[in-house]
Amino acid sequence: MKTIAILGLIMLLCSGFTGIAAADDSMNMAGAVQDAMDTLGVTNETPGLCVLTDAGYAKVNGETTQGCIETIRKETGCSIGDGNLLPIHRSVNKPLWFAIFDNATKDCVYAVYKNGVFTATEINIAEENVTTGDGWNATKKALGADAFTIACIANAWGYGAPYDFLKCAEIHNHLCPGLTSGYLIVDYIRENYPLGPGESYTWIGCPNWCKEDAIQVLLDLTPGKKGMVVKQRSKELFVKEKPLAGILIIWNDTAKSGRGVAFQYDWGKMCNLSDTNLTDFKPPGGKTNPLFWTVRIKGSLGFIPYINQSDMFVSLASDEFAVTSEQLDRVKMVGVDPYVELGLEEPTEVRGDFNGDGKVTSADALILLQVAVGKITL
Repeated sequence: MKTIAILGLIMLLCSGFTGIAAADDSMNMAGAVQDAMDTLGVTNETPGLCVLTDAGYAKVNGETTQGCIETIRKETGCSIGDGNLLPIHRSVNKPLWFAIFDNATKDCVYAVYKNGVFTATEINIAEENVTTGDGWNATKKALGADAFTIACIANAWGYGAPYDFLKCAEIHNHLCPGLTSGYLIVDYIRENYPLGPGESYTWIGCPNWCKEDAIQVLLDLTPGKKGMVVKQRSKELFVKEKPLAGILIIWNDTAKSGRGVAFQYDWGKMCNLSDTNLTDFKPPGGKTNPLFWTVRIKGSLGFIPYINQSDMFVSLASDEFAVTSEQLDRVKMVGVDPYVELGLEEPTEVRGDFNGDGKVTSADALILLQVAVGKITL
């Protein structure tokens, strides 16, 4: 009986692998990859190749596509282990695609699977091309919704960006200065606030921006695991060159107490070093303006030489302070400003807010009416 059970298990596993291979074969993934290689004039022994793909995340006809990753490895010679095959996180509702990038020429072939076939496009995505208005428009036309993803990450890889930085970009599915700020904040935390026995981190991302995805990847702090709290503030992100970036709480579960510190991030210095302007990050027309994208690409790539110099951009916005269990619970609650709760900022008074809930509501109108008829005094 045991022998029969084992044989059955082996047959089941083999049928699963056959299903994956069959799905791969039905798309002719190998043929599409080889066609792209021929277009670029490269082989699987050509140095300086990188492949980006959403295989493993995308589904085709309801089937998962992890088998395509192995096909890409065999055909291109690129692999996850070598750091030049980068699976890009995408929704399962997005189409399967891959992009092969030749760092020597900056040429790229992008192939997307739609309506049962792969359709490929070739374009040069050198930084000088994708950071001009006309160049970006051409890139967007060729690569569609994946243009920003491919242009940023492929060039960053070509410039020698650290692998753990690229892992952040994989999950964020693009690279931008906001994600870079999170990478630098983590570097600063690890250097200056290492964990001791019985300690754990809680990160309060307030105000939140793309940095939270890098912190999530590198420190394994997620909202689902209660290690990350994400909140927004009324102040716009780019109002100041050196805004608040968040609060780190180091909690000692044995002592049931913690300590915390607030951070700020120097956007002004980042812009100076990458030769960008702060105001360009919010251009007229928003995402319809090519400048919205080109300034982010330029800022991301221009910042890579400084990626290991967190002290230049990350600094403290407070002295170290004590945190109680009650405070730790409250900063996670809706409507609580963590900076006010932890005593880092004074509460903002709201005109007409008589009951102190931070809002003007009908309850305040009732209080005012009671004052008017002499029932209470303020």
